[in-house]
Amino acid sequence: MATTAWRRSFSKGQPRFYVTANLYVPQTGKPPYPAVLQPVGHSLAAKNRAFYQNLSLGLVKSGFVVLTYDPLGQGERRIFYDPALEDSKVGSTTMEHQMVGIQSLLAGESIARYMIWDGMRGIDLLQSRPEVDARRIGVSGCSGGGTLTTYLAALDERVRVAAPSCYITDWEDQLQGTGPQDAEQQFPNQLAEGVTHADLVEAFAPKPYLICSTTEDFFPLAGARRTFEEARRIYALFGTQDSIAWFHTGGGHGTPQPTREAIYGWMKRWLQDAPPGPSPEPAFQTEYEQDLSVTPTGQVSTWLGGETASSLNIRRFSAIAEARQPLPPARVVDAVRRLTHYEASHNPLRIREREEIRREGYRLEPLTYETGPGRLVPALLALPDAGRSRQQCIVYVDALGKDAAARRGGDLDQLGQLGYTVLALDPSGIGETAANWSSYSTPWFGQDKAAWLALMVGRPLVGIRMDDILRGLDLLREKNLLYGGSCAAFGKGSAAVDLLHAAILEARISRLYLEDGLVSYESIARTPIHRRIFDSVVPGVLGEYDLTDLVAALAPRPVTLLNLRSPLGNTVLLQDARKAYRRAEEVYLGAQAAGKLTIGLRREEEPLAAAYLALR
Repeated sequence: MATTAWRRSFSKGQPRFYVTANLYVPQTGKPPYPAVLQPVGHSLAAKNRAFYQNLSLGLVKSGFVVLTYDPLGQGERRIFYDPALEDSKVGSTTMEHQMVGIQSLLAGESIARYMIWDGMRGIDLLQSRPEVDARRIGVSGCSGGGTLTTYLAALDERVRVAAPSCYITDWEDQLQGTGPQDAEQQFPNQLAEGVTHADLVEAFAPKPYLICSTTEDFFPLAGARRTFEEARRIYALFGTQDSIAWFHTGGGHGTPQPTREAIYGWMKRWLQDAPPGPSPEPAFQTEYEQDLSVTPTGQVSTWLGGETASSLNIRRFSAIAEARQPLPPARVVDAVRRLTHYEASHNPLRIREREEIRREGYRLEPLTYETGPGRLVPALLALPDAGRSRQQCIVYVDALGKDAAARRGGDLDQLGQLGYTVLALDPSGIGETAANWSSYSTPWFGQDKAAWLALMVGRPLVGIRMDDILRGLDLLREKNLLYGGSCAAFGKGSAAVDLLHAAILEARISRLYLEDGLVSYESIARTPIHRRIFDSVVPGVLGEYDLTDLVAALAPRPVTLLNLRSPLGNTVLLQDARKAYRRAEEVYLGAQAAGKLTIGLRREEEPLAAAYLALR
């Protein structure tokens, strides 16, 4: 059977948001034919890659019209493509997904909204074609395409048959392996609400569903078995046990020929009324990748231009930020508690101390305290020598970890020599508590898997770290070191955002010093590319409050902000920082505390006492 590849760019519901696709049409048989939509996985070549051509060619030669397309961030649809680099500014396709996906969280959204809609519009296109029988449409994709197959089957009632490959497993097994994947593959509160792969499969019941797996895949086989067995029980309630099946074969991540033959057979059985069983793969020859490109330049951005998921996000999210009305302090407290899902721990601290370290003018006591079951916070307690103590304490949190601050000449060392009692700690995901996951930390997103896991269980990292920090105040109180019942707090890097949130809920923090912190959430919404801000993201925050609102709500408590950072980590110009915090300055002025909000800069290696006059 001969085939033709129909190359086209189609725009979805958003004008000038183009999707590049290949349409395969049988040249024998009689139309209208049944059709299969093939979303593809994470790949630079995407729809053009021979790896994905194989399934399209096997299906078209088996009598199906096939539409396969480039997911956003892949193939001809790179989001951050740079013509001079001939590559994306941020790197791989998965990096592009994360970049937009993390930004999407600020509005309580997921990048999956764009990717699912791509697939739905692909079904619209298939149904519009005269060669296609609109009542006989299946979906089958591998890896990231398996993810999209699963979503489309669950959400689009027009899909009659589904066959995802190398995706379906179970979170109980997945968390013991590679854990959370790309931004479209998991959602906030997913585990807290008990949503797992089986739920997505069962949403398709009683329609025909084939789960395809390989034995050496990083989506665990045991999880696929667990999901299949659960889903089969649901299908049995419909009396359609034969409508769900699980095929697995040897090999790594992908669709080897036995898997493809199982998919051909499954689609032919339910869309062509063929007998059950695998169908032999027809003979075919894949095309050269460049011959299947839709655009003459190889990229939509350099040919048609148009919108990207990033440009659409920036436009919509900027409007959300602009429409937000300032909240009174009491409502800020409520919004912070609600959005961060802050939960105060009340179990005993269980402090464990180790041998102290002598320093000039003070001593360091390494210790740990427990904030929740199995959640230990490592800390260093700096205690000034007798006669040198100022009888003032500071809780110190640095995104680089307490050990960085404790080095000779570091902030902790300087504070100890100045006579302050200092508790420097490593909240969850920082310093000693940073997860040690293979290929875990990236220069763009940092502790991304820990951040995803926190979101999935319904507690953003910000909320978890708030508890870790505030329990540190309880530790100081137990040791009779919370002089006057309050203390100052010093936050550096991304930890500044955690500490700022904690101060909103805790009046015992009497003074706040924040350095190298993110200037605002709105700045992320307005910036295409960001670096290492994921730890600070709170889903849905754009419509409720910004960091500037939190500072305003602290009036009249003294707050010092130095070296505010852009989403890329660059120091914001002082005039721009003051402009961003203009409303906060007005609030402090109205509270007759104009001198208590300081916005400024700190030079590299400038001593703390010089940069922070209040610490002299």
